Amino acid sequence: MIRLDGITKRFGTAAQPSVDDLHIEMTEGTTTALIGPSGCGKTTTLRMINRMVEPTQGRIFLEDQDVTGLDPVVLRRRIGYVIQQVGLFPHQTVAENIATVPRLLGWSRARTDARIDELLALVGLEPARFRATMPQRLSGGQRQRVGVARALAGDPPVMLMDEPFGAIDPIARERLQDEFKDILRRVRKTVVMVTHDLDEAIKMGDRIAIMRDGRLVQYGTPDEILGAPVDGFVQAFVGPDRALKRLGLRTVEALIRPDVVAGADEVATSTSMRDALARLIGSGARVLNVRGENGEALGHVTRDAILDGSGPSR
Repeated sequence: MIRLDGITKRFGTAAQPSVDDLHIEMTEGTTTALIGPSGCGKTTTLRMINRMVEPTQGRIFLEDQDVTGLDPVVLRRRIGYVIQQVGLFPHQTVAENIATVPRLLGWSRARTDARIDELLALVGLEPARFRATMPQRLSGGQRQRVGVARALAGDPPVMLMDEPFGAIDPIARERLQDEFKDILRRVRKTVVMVTHDLDEAIKMGDRIAIMRDGRLVQYGTPDEILGAPVDGFVQAFVGPDRALKRLGLRTVEALIRPDVVAGADEVATSTSMRDALARLIGSGARVLNVRGENGEALGHVTRDAILDGSGPSR
């Protein structure tokens, strides 16, 4: 759990606060996406959590411990940190980069080596192939994977991510987002990430914090923010296609009617309502059959039900 209790940051006594009286509680094991216009204070907020920037006032709690008085170096060993440009040490191998925090924590060589292999496998890099590789021989996506592995190395309860996928091409970025979501399901960390991409915030965040001029404007689940923007700023920020984005959060599983329609095209239960609707519009059909993970026929969904957003069609 992370709690920011009245956090404020001024760069200069007369300056407008970069972050102004921020109150947020981030539940253990969830991902919170910080988003807003440039200069809204999201990166400053992130950097105050690990004390790379010191708050002017307010308190920061990690797992109910006030960390504003802790040694920042000790604190940072409890927090994984992933940045856009990765920041791997160029003169060290992949294994040596990942071993950075375990080495600082005094882990044994055997324990560290086992952790390196475990994490390389977790992020989809074969240990035997990549352990001795130098960073300059990696692709951008591979370097980002190593950066994530390094951030996870000391098994920190908290991870901070500053535009972690921003420097990667769109196809690789989407794949890495999917893989990282899967990793988080397995390792259960409390994650705070900064992004400028609303689609990324919707996809990655269990909750989204929308900021403006250093203040929190709205904090809620992606569905809550898309479904009920608190004011005109948030409504404009999420865009006119927010209803379509909201359909992307939900799968057809919630809309299945029990009977199968002969001759209809099929989709899986994990298909989003948005993708199913696109399929229906593209084909001109009004019905799609739905199959389960094991290929079993479960029933059908209709175009009307998807447009309604819930419940069977009328």
